Amino acid sequence: MDNNLIFAVIGAGNTGQAMAGYLKFKGFSVRLYDRSEWRFKYLRKHSMRLSDEIESSQKIDLLTTDLNEAVYGANFIIVSTTTTAHIEVAKRLSEILTDDQIVLLHPGRTGGALIFKKILKENRADLKITIGEFESSIFTTRTSATGSTVHYYGIKKGVHFSTLPAVNVRKIFQILKDIFPQIETYPNVLYTSLSNYGAILHPAPTLFNVGRIENGHIYAHYIEGITPSIANFLEKLDSERVTLGKYFKIRLKPLNVWLSDTYGSKGDNLYELLQNTHAYNKILGPDTLHHRYIVEDTLNGLVPFVHLARKCGIGLPIIENLTNLIGHFLNIDVISLGRDLNDMGIASMDVQQIIDYVVNGD
Repeated sequence: MDNNLIFAVIGAGNTGQAMAGYLKFKGFSVRLYDRSEWRFKYLRKHSMRLSDEIESSQKIDLLTTDLNEAVYGANFIIVSTTTTAHIEVAKRLSEILTDDQIVLLHPGRTGGALIFKKILKENRADLKITIGEFESSIFTTRTSATGSTVHYYGIKKGVHFSTLPAVNVRKIFQILKDIFPQIETYPNVLYTSLSNYGAILHPAPTLFNVGRIENGHIYAHYIEGITPSIANFLEKLDSERVTLGKYFKIRLKPLNVWLSDTYGSKGDNLYELLQNTHAYNKILGPDTLHHRYIVEDTLNGLVPFVHLARKCGIGLPIIENLTNLIGHFLNIDVISLGRDLNDMGIASMDVQQIIDYVVNGD
């Protein structure tokens, strides 16, 4: 393992701080960027405390609101912002990246790597970099309200990633495998994009708990917020996601299998699996409908599923109905505002051309 690698982590929210702390714990030079200085109020004066699955105290090498300072000379740029910031971050990175740097989206959700590729190609066609994405965050994590502690409630046993172009995935894997021993490769970023389990686990349960949310009740999202009936609905929702994958010649892992493989959860159905997922016990539900669990995971999860299905000439009736219902609750046109095929640079391609594109990058 090359401990001389430099990592720039973009975004100092829950996921970004967890990534920065983990990498520093592993012995690497870490730069943490966020556009908001208040994110660093505690960390400017104190070391980052790591708790639960990791017990340690680490001092991040650089905390900065200057993106160029964070990225310059870094080997890996790990984007851990919300996915609603991907377009802005890609545009800003396109101005400062240099050849041979590697950008990893943690996670990319649905189409993240494709969006970065499109923007970088438009702004810096001569730039020679690799873009990769994880199917989900490696960590189930929250940062304390004071910003003093990163809680690693769970570190997933298996997380897939891929690269765009796909031909680079093995080379990147050889570098990362000792840093993240749980990672596995997927053949291309269509796999990681369509393995967006957050789009299944977050929007629908949040919507179905609107009464709790608007009455100010505190509840555990996965444990109390997903009842047997809601879990049954999510299994049907996930079945449509798996069906979509078949049209892109992909055999996707069902959510039930993923939970078992990733967390070692036990159960005969989704409800039982979630009840037995220890890492989820302390994850609270949203306190507003305007939360990333419903806004981000609909706009950048469910909506691109709908657009990709239409490209294949099929319908996803449960996903589409849920998406439209969420739009009515949020009073926005989610189909128009969400990620579409133009954002991902694949609107003019047919299904086979999309498959070829994610393999070759051109």
